[in-house]
Amino acid sequence: MNEMQARIRALLDDRTRMLAAISHDLRTPLTRLRLRSERIGQGDMRSAMLRDIDQVSRMLDETLDYLRDDTKAEQPARIELSSLLETICCDFADVGHAVTYRGPQRLVCEGRPRALSRAVTNVVENAVKHGSEVIVSLDSIADGIIAIEVADDGPGIPQALQARALEPFVKLDQARSAGGFGLGLSIAQEIMKKHDGGIALMPNTPRGLRVRLSLPLRAALPAVAAIPAKVA
Repeated sequence: MNEMQARIRALLDDRTRMLAAISHDLRTPLTRLRLRSERIGQGDMRSAMLRDIDQVSRMLDETLDYLRDDTKAEQPARIELSSLLETICCDFADVGHAVTYRGPQRLVCEGRPRALSRAVTNVVENAVKHGSEVIVSLDSIADGIIAIEVADDGPGIPQALQARALEPFVKLDQARSAGGFGLGLSIAQEIMKKHDGGIALMPNTPRGLRVRLSLPLRAALPAVAAIPAKVA
């Protein structure tokens, strides 16, 4: 048993080193391309090249985030979830997106704050790509279960395709398709599963998509630390 555990740890370490190498090897030429592109005089060609470089960088980040299973490494804590969601909304609003928070001023749950922040951020990023207004709400939907909902006013996703939208590396041939590998919702789903929760897609009224992230107030996590401050 000890030998098997050692082999598993070695495999995980090898994967981590491989991911770090891939990240470094791809980011270095991307950085050079960006620097060279920025030296080109102003014009449509320069703008197009910089957009392509930004898109490749986002795709790289998205893929590495999906492959890197570092959620378990984060220590669980009691989270002031209202504060976390307000911080995420403010971050998006600061860069020009119409993202607002609706919910209680204080609601504490148990979980991994960076992972939950990442899950919600992924969903909000998906929403702002396709909608002009996004509302992030927090509510209790059953005894001991809380729900974070992200609603947008974009084109939505047909019900027949909603399950596929949660699959990794699936890009729907719909108006909601955008740059990237289509991993944002898949990453959010994996994070919620590790919090004994889940993710559901549903139509928004009168139009758009509503994504619900649900989790128990007290997830089955290891020893929980004290309540942290806001998570950026």
